[in-house]
Amino acid sequence: MTAPLWTIRTLLGWSAPWLAQRGVESPRLDSELLLAEVLHLRRIDLFLDPHRPLSAAELAAFKAVIKRRAAREPVAFILGRREFWGMEFRVGPDTLIPRPETELLVEAALARFPDRSSPLTILEMCVGSGAVVCALLKEFPNATAVGTDLSAGALVLARANVEKHGFAERIALLEGDLDAPLAPEASFDLMVVNPPYVTTQELDGEVAPEVREWEPRLALDGGADGLRVVERVPPCAVRRLRPGGLLLMEIGSQQGEAAGELLARGGLVNVEILIDFNKLDRVVAGNVPPLPQMD
Repeated sequence: MTAPLWTIRTLLGWSAPWLAQRGVESPRLDSELLLAEVLHLRRIDLFLDPHRPLSAAELAAFKAVIKRRAAREPVAFILGRREFWGMEFRVGPDTLIPRPETELLVEAALARFPDRSSPLTILEMCVGSGAVVCALLKEFPNATAVGTDLSAGALVLARANVEKHGFAERIALLEGDLDAPLAPEASFDLMVVNPPYVTTQELDGEVAPEVREWEPRLALDGGADGLRVVERVPPCAVRRLRPGGLLLMEIGSQQGEAAGELLARGGLVNVEILIDFNKLDRVVAGNVPPLPQMD
């Protein structure tokens, strides 16, 4: 009996329902992205030539990656990359996958530092893949930066991304906890942080398997209330930001009030909670007080 001829159209018609049965939230989109990757095509090409047959090798390769997706491995990890702020970044299990809502950190920095030519000094703690700091260096061409992270594996990816985008001369990447790797005298105009802020309970039972089983727990687990690391950031800001310097920190969708109080109690002023495109708390902002003016 002759084996069936698999085309782009028939394969997508099979794989999308198969993924849906296994709980994948966007089965059609994921199938298309993975098939385009296997065939070395753009996603739009799948629709331009839906009757293109697959070779035995292509079919085997697609079945291998679709099985990985059925096991709830994120598409970004299967592809090894993710787009953020119009740039492509390498990602892997040592880093969080950059998310669209995190772009609010970059948008907030641009709104508060309107002079793009300013020679800003930037510190990103919990730098991960380096996506945020690379986006900031892209937008502020005269800025320099330092990125820190506890994870040596994350820093390997961050260095690869920094080099890929041509920022290696403008950023130093250091391994360690928050601001601990920095020299005592190091100070900055802008601090950005995307700390672990998911509660342990949420991480153990409520978040999607793609997050719980594949992304690094070190970058996610914020303790019983999600604030274990968040509450340690304001003292870092006071130590490391120059007078008038700005802290921007990503937070959980229910953490705005608590995070704002932590910044205010820590001595920051102009504290503000910024809302993302889903109308959820996403970023807390605050300034180190400026120096008093002399009469």
